[in-house]
Amino acid sequence: LNIASNDPQKAIGEEVIFKSFGIRERRMTIVGVMKDFHYGKVDNLIEPTAFMFWIPGERAILNVKIRSTDMPATMAKIELLWKKHDSVHPLEAQFFDEAIEDAYNELSTMIKVIGFLSFIAISIASVGLLGMVIFTTEARLREISIRKVLGAHAGNLVFLLSRGFLSLLGVAALIAIPVTYLFFEKMVLTKFPFHEPIGFAELFAGLLAVLVIAFIMIGAQTLKAAQQNPAEVLKRE
Repeated sequence: LNIASNDPQKAIGEEVIFKSFGIRERRMTIVGVMKDFHYGKVDNLIEPTAFMFWIPGERAILNVKIRSTDMPATMAKIELLWKKHDSVHPLEAQFFDEAIEDAYNELSTMIKVIGFLSFIAISIASVGLLGMVIFTTEARLREISIRKVLGAHAGNLVFLLSRGFLSLLGVAALIAIPVTYLFFEKMVLTKFPFHEPIGFAELFAGLLAVLVIAFIMIGAQTLKAAQQNPAEVLKRE
């Protein structure tokens, strides 16, 4: 739709022919131009929209603002008034919040599914990482005890045991961040023409959450191993 070469100032005063929703063809004069705004769902493009004077014989949809403490009784009165004016067609009424919920039901379900799958994936990875940490610390208890006898501090032992895991987490992060960015930008968000681009804050927030969980598990297990009595460990070994 191109009016006055898309110049809002030149468009004022132009005449256009409008026909929609079964309304008969009408010639109207443009008296004002508004900035584009999103009238539909977030996955819809911004379409041309016209606001005109309401003519009772050409009505299609009525938006009514209701203030009531007894909504069922109010709706019953509205339906009664409707039947007085139109006894043939039933009243089709819907609250605005219900309409929004229905419109975004699919998106809401998709977000819940993605969140649940992410939780499952993080849980499985955390359990696997915990198993690796326990196995590594148990396998290196003798080494830890000998280092403690030679004067190593608990902090040094924790760093020694955690270094390998931190390196693996760093490599995983270097792979996961670009893959996550491309997945959302090229697959998930392509159906939303006006979405905000994914920033570093969103990416690193998820990475930070995973690292915190990993640090807690690694630190707890390695510190537990580093604080054991070396004499008891060497006696068992």
